Amino acid sequence: MKLRKRFGLILFCLIFLSLVNCFGVTKTFPEKRFFLIETTDTKQLYPTPKPRTFLVRKVFISPRFEGKEFVYRKDNVVYESDFYNGFFIPPSHNFREEFSKSLIRSGNFEWDANLHTRLSITHFIEINLSQLYGDFRAKDPKAVLEFEVVVYEDKDSISSPVFRKTYKQQITMEKKDAESLVIGWNTAFSNAFSEMNSDLSKQLK
Repeated sequence: MKLRKRFGLILFCLIFLSLVNCFGVTKTFPEKRFFLIETTDTKQLYPTPKPRTFLVRKVFISPRFEGKEFVYRKDNVVYESDFYNGFFIPPSHNFREEFSKSLIRSGNFEWDANLHTRLSITHFIEINLSQLYGDFRAKDPKAVLEFEVVVYEDKDSISSPVFRKTYKQQITMEKKDAESLVIGWNTAFSNAFSEMNSDLSKQLK
């Protein structure tokens, strides 16, 4: 009888320890991190800004990349989103802010009508951001972006644009991680904005 009780107690302890191991262990997960795209200072192209004003009328981002979570391309047809690393604000807002700063710093425009609503607008801008991801397929990962800029002098978008061009950048990253991706994007956007402002300085009246 005593042997049965002892066996039962041992069995109970084993079952209890098994349950503790299964349900009592607290798993640790990485903390979520949030990033901002921050471009470098744009080269000033004119001693004094051109007396132009602009309104960014629309920033369209492909549905594949419009969320806050970073997107990585792992294979030709395989993309993954990163739950633990993403944008601090929606990427469309982040892109619009850096884009607008670059236009003002270059001197191509004097005023941002998105901030100063009483101005007479000389140019209307629409942007299509079609690529924004980390390409992790090869040994050397790359920060990839592609966007189209369309500039009008008339508020009616049916009119022909005075400027339209697509810019694409692929910057090699040091590592396959979120921080390296953001550093790569910063360089990519800085390069693209520099090229764009140079083009605008030659194209706009």
